Amino acid sequence: MEDANGKIRIWQAATAILGVLLIASIFFGFFNGAADGPGSALGGSAAADSLKCAVGSSGTALSGSEVGGKTVGFINENLLQGQATAKLDGVEDAGNMYLLKLDIGGQKTDAYVSKDGKLLFPQAIDLTKKPQAQQAPDEQTAPADIQKSDKPKVELFVMSHCPYGTQIEKGIIPVVKEIGGNIDFEVKFVNYAMHPSQGEVQEQLNQYCVQKDYNGKYMAYLGKFLEAGNGKDALAAAGLAEADIKGCVEETDRKFNVTKNLEDKSSWASGRFPRFMIYDAENKKYGVQGSPSLVINGQQVQSGRDAQSLLKTICGAFTSKPEGCSTDMSSFGTPAPGFGFGTQGGSATAAGCHSG
Repeated sequence: MEDANGKIRIWQAATAILGVLLIASIFFGFFNGAADGPGSALGGSAAADSLKCAVGSSGTALSGSEVGGKTVGFINENLLQGQATAKLDGVEDAGNMYLLKLDIGGQKTDAYVSKDGKLLFPQAIDLTKKPQAQQAPDEQTAPADIQKSDKPKVELFVMSHCPYGTQIEKGIIPVVKEIGGNIDFEVKFVNYAMHPSQGEVQEQLNQYCVQKDYNGKYMAYLGKFLEAGNGKDALAAAGLAEADIKGCVEETDRKFNVTKNLEDKSSWASGRFPRFMIYDAENKKYGVQGSPSLVINGQQVQSGRDAQSLLKTICGAFTSKPEGCSTDMSSFGTPAPGFGFGTQGGSATAAGCHSG
């Protein structure tokens, strides 16, 4: 993918060999289980053994429908465990493998399974083509034509439970703490929610009110929420109670039909996602399509999701850079997708939650 600077990015080649662990971690934040030791996100060796025999043990080829159905069953039972649902949209013959078209919690993805049903690959790399170089995080800058200002306006559009939205939020928190007084920063929400079964709509309503009425406490709230996705713990960490935001929540709910849109499935975007209209005007103005979307001075920009890249991108929008722009934030690493403050390699600028 070519960014605004005309430089080429590519997912790290290593993602192709992360296997089933990548499906769990990259879509639903299973990296937060890394502290339990290797393999914890998959439930240890038992799940690995289950994978080997989930869809066949004879070594003979199975039909595409057999492999697809049993693979989806394995993903739902062993990886997602009720946090979301994987569905099979289609199966294609891809030579020695089947190409599965999957819908995981509303996100479309491809996966490959060997025809004997023993091995699952979330990504294929074409070995006949030379991979293009990935731009290092410390080389990323704001687009050259970005509008500059004395106090840049930074708007980060996310879905509260999108693993890539939480990833960039974890990256931007240290930046806001460092130069927050020099920028006009606000977290905003995409105008549809892809994770309503996980309480996303209510959480975004709560976050809107915390940020609106208790702005000085919002970073404390967000930092705690990003640990495990627990809004009650986040309120406590910010020194707030549900009663403190109750009035705002009720008023905002009525004004933007938040609960009404959630309950009226006939109004859902693409028939699948409840509308969340608090920032609908801004979504349309900037052409926001999904989570995350970073807007600086009214312009969508691309950036790595680690603190160092985000600092450099935002600082590229200053007419005159403040002292904090020279801060070395490389020690924060690159946050992994999902909840928890684990880190990963690479800059992960491409993946996101979107309906298309």
